[in-house]
Amino acid sequence: MGTEADLKLCGAALVDGRPLACAECGNTFSLEVHKRTLFEIAPAWVCCLACGHGGEHQGVTNGLVDAVLSGWVRRQKSGDRDTFTATWRGTVMSGQLLPTMDIYQAIGAAQAVRDGATPEVKRWWRGTKRQAKNKVKRSLRVARGRAQDTVDTAKAGALTAAWTLQTGGAGPTTRRRARRCTVKGCRRGMVTIRTRFHSTTGKTQKVQVPCGFCHRAERMTP
Repeated sequence: MGTEADLKLCGAALVDGRPLACAECGNTFSLEVHKRTLFEIAPAWVCCLACGHGGEHQGVTNGLVDAVLSGWVRRQKSGDRDTFTATWRGTVMSGQLLPTMDIYQAIGAAQAVRDGATPEVKRWWRGTKRQAKNKVKRSLRVARGRAQDTVDTAKAGALTAAWTLQTGGAGPTTRRRARRCTVKGCRRGMVTIRTRFHSTTGKTQKVQVPCGFCHRAERMTP
C-alpha cells in the first residue's frame, strides 16, 4: 500500500446507501481510501484523517475504487464539484472527491503570474533592445572613424608620393615654432617699459629694452 491515497473523499460518501464512516470514531468526513493489493475483490484500506485510525472495509474493494477513478465527473467550470457514482459487482458508491489538481485555480494563478510579470518582461525587453541598439551604434561609430582615418592616411600618402615624384623630394621645410617668452610684455625679445632713466628727454615715456630672460633680440641681431 502506497502512502498516496487513491481516493480523497470530501464530505460523506455512501456505499449502498449507507454512509462510509470510520470504524473507530464514526467520522464520515475527511476519509482516504487506499488500494492494498492487486486483486480486485480485496478490500481497500480506509484511513480517517480525524483520529488516524485505518482498517479494511469489506464494502469498499479495489475494483470499486478503480470504478470510481474511471467514472468520476471532473468539474467543467468554476464552482462545480468533483462528484462520482460508481457501481462494481452490484455495489454502488457515490460521493465527492477532493480535487488533487484544480485546473481553474491553476489557470487563475497562471493569469496572475502573467499579469504581474508582463510589465517586468516588457521593461526588460525594452532595456535589452536599447542596449543592443546602443552597442550597434557604438560599433558603427568606431568603424566609421577607423575608415575615415584610413582614407585620410591614404590621401596624405598619395599626395606625398605625388609631390615627391614631381619635385624629387624638394619642398618647404617645416620650422618648429619657438616657445614664447614667459616675461610679461616681451615681444620678440623686446620689453616695453615706462621709464625716464632710459629716456633721452628725461621725461617718462615708453621705451623698448632687450629682454634679459630669453635674449631673443640678441640672437636675432646679425
